[in-house]
Amino acid sequence: MSTHLFSEADHAELYQKYRPKWSAEFAEKVVAFVKEKGTLRRSTPPGRFAPTEGRCPVPNQDQEDQDIGCGSGQSSEILASHFQHVLGIDVSEPQIAMASATNKLNNVEYRVAPAESIPVPDGSVDLVMCLEAAHWFDVEKFNVEVDRVLVPGGCLAVAGTIEEKFSQDELTQISHQFLRQGPMKDCWHENLVRYLFTEYRTLPMPYDGVIRDESMSIETDLTIPQYVNLASTISPYREFCRRNPEDKGALLQNLQKSLYKATASTKPVEEVIVHVTFPIFLLMVRKPEV
Repeated sequence: MSTHLFSEADHAELYQKYRPKWSAEFAEKVVAFVKEKGTLRRSTPPGRFAPTEGRCPVPNQDQEDQDIGCGSGQSSEILASHFQHVLGIDVSEPQIAMASATNKLNNVEYRVAPAESIPVPDGSVDLVMCLEAAHWFDVEKFNVEVDRVLVPGGCLAVAGTIEEKFSQDELTQISHQFLRQGPMKDCWHENLVRYLFTEYRTLPMPYDGVIRDESMSIETDLTIPQYVNLASTISPYREFCRRNPEDKGALLQNLQKSLYKATASTKPVEEVIVHVTFPIFLLMVRKPEV
């Protein structure tokens, strides 16, 4: 069953504002894989996209794409130009409300639904895509559902990031200390340890022939407070707050102080910009055609 660790309205707002955006390069690589075998149907009903499944478009063709675990919509948006209709689904009502409220694309739609029960007909999807969410699913049920909705020759793409790197090594060390070795070290959900810590090498996939790609990354410039706000959106920190209500943001304040000190900058902390790299691991696999 998909978990509900991202359900609060305030968290959905932070998630939408501070989570890094996936690139056009990433979208193009996924779309290229879908088109590779020429399996897209020439006559199909209008398509959808949702952060775990989708129909990839080609010229003069109706397409459907779906993004499972879409959160506040960042991952749905990057494929909108490649699909006639995009459907993003997420189990969190606040996340879907935020995605819908900020959506400016006519061909993108959002619905509340779990990854294990995708609201589309059998054999109606060419691409199922899921970014930074597959580790939260009931993987066995999800894989069965992926097989149900994909057309023969359709594709599943799952991706994630972990262990961000700063342009300054000391900042990277401080970040990793905060994430893995400090007070949050016991707040990582078992699914994160099992799947995310291994960069999905242990994630069961529904078919053989998985293609793994580690050639891409998300590159972004953030002020230190922006990075700290981003850190506040991750599930281990939310769990830490649940266990330690008396903290009241002190852990994040200490993180900001440590990062600021390490830069040795004389500017106000709000003006100190750091470059952060989020290495991407991408897995793609195709449903057999027969």
